[in-house]
Amino acid sequence: MKQRYRWIAMLLTLLLTAGVLCGCGFGAANAGPEPTATPEPAVTPEATATPSPEEIAAEKEAKKRRERLEAQQDGFVWDRGFLYTVDEEGSLICDRYVGVLYFGAGGRYTSGSKALDRLVAAVIRENTDDSMTRMEKLRAMYDYTRDNIKYVGFGNHDYSYEPAHGEGGWMIECATHALEEGNGNCYHFAATFAALARGLGFQAYAASGVIGSEEQQHGWVEILDGDGKVWYSDPETEYSRIYWLNEQHDLFYKSKDDIGGTTGLGYLKYVDPFEAEKKEAEERANPKSVPSPVVDPEKVLAASGEVQN
Repeated sequence: MKQRYRWIAMLLTLLLTAGVLCGCGFGAANAGPEPTATPEPAVTPEATATPSPEEIAAEKEAKKRRERLEAQQDGFVWDRGFLYTVDEEGSLICDRYVGVLYFGAGGRYTSGSKALDRLVAAVIRENTDDSMTRMEKLRAMYDYTRDNIKYVGFGNHDYSYEPAHGEGGWMIECATHALEEGNGNCYHFAATFAALARGLGFQAYAASGVIGSEEQQHGWVEILDGDGKVWYSDPETEYSRIYWLNEQHDLFYKSKDDIGGTTGLGYLKYVDPFEAEKKEAEERANPKSVPSPVVDPEKVLAASGEVQN
């Protein structure tokens, strides 16, 4: 009996050994088929195609338009203090006027003087930020003009300037001098604030004329809003009354009645500055073929209540 069990055990051992060697043991028989790897999807040429230079450029421009729209204020955007304007889709407006503001081939506003453009951009960049509204920026430029130019009157010939009756086009010369040298008379104050206001996209003009019952020659700033109304600012008179008379008068962005009532002075232009500045800008930008600007001098005069002499 014992001999028979021994043979049975030896036979089972041989069967198990043979099953392992041939890969058909009990464990292998119950494991099921080995999992097969999922084939990788076929890669088509379109999936790996590199965008063309034109497609890359178009995507960059679309991104810039989105960024401009997010950053714009009343249709205007600034890059390092330089002014640009965009349409409803965020595309730059180039080589055309918006009122009397001329935007060049690259979309940047220019006064016609690279030196003045750089000076204006530096002041805007250093004295405004993205948290400010455009009107708050304008107020900051008015305060900058009032507080950073030292008045030097007609007694000092080196700094005197007095436009002749009816003469326009003095904004660039006077604003450049005042921003570089930090001094000047009422015309320099007016030209500086007008140049800075234009750098913010406002339809601003340096006006010359007379004020008061004695008809004293004077320069100030007029800004035409979108409704055709004219707003007056007089940084030099405010400067003079603060530093010479110790009087506080806010002469920023006032109606003609308000500014006349505050100062006790009447403002009467020699010429319409809107027309003079517009004509000079047009001739400088394109002397042969000039597009019609938006501003209508007759409407400006009617809005301001001025009567030409």
